[in-house]
Amino acid sequence: MKTIYGPVSSWRLGKSLGLDLICRRKKICPFNCIYCQLGKEGTTTVQRKKFVETAKIIAEFKLLQDKIDADIVTFSGAGEPTLAKNLGETARALKKITRLPLASFTNGALLSDKRVRKELCLLGKVLIKLDAPSQSVMEQLNRPHKSLRFDEILGAIKTFRQEYRGKLCLQMMFVKKIKNTPGKWRNWPEKYSPTKFR
Repeated sequence: MKTIYGPVSSWRLGKSLGLDLICRRKKICPFNCIYCQLGKEGTTTVQRKKFVETAKIIAEFKLLQDKIDADIVTFSGAGEPTLAKNLGETARALKKITRLPLASFTNGALLSDKRVRKELCLLGKVLIKLDAPSQSVMEQLNRPHKSLRFDEILGAIKTFRQEYRGKLCLQMMFVKKIKNTPGKWRNWPEKYSPTKFR
């Protein structure tokens, strides 16, 4: 399977060249969200590993970089990008061969790991999904790995914001399960100081 796809037109990122560090036919993620565009089937895990060799990713990128018109390179694809242990290694390698800015989508589930935060700090933009205002809603909406706790994820996002110098965007998917909880979100933009809040 190819690790690079697109560019995909994005209102948030422009022409985004996708880079899939998971590269599997079924998703691998700490969450199994009820609305996931990748479907219901897959593996729910918090264990990081190297799914694709960095050399393969860089080789594919070099073959395409002069042929593709893109505004940004975005870590996304068949699961949660921070599950890939070579996220940081790949980001550093890309910076040596392209001037395109780097970004990553993440659900924030692994931000309590300081190694994950350090790797994401290499990127110019990080988009964190934050759908739920509580543990119970997270369990209904995101169906997380059994080890994950909402308060820990929220605290880790705050820690990351203090460490990170790039552009941070919090993203929320508003569905019926959380339609009666808007008051709980009210002060989050200021509290977690994102660059953007959508």
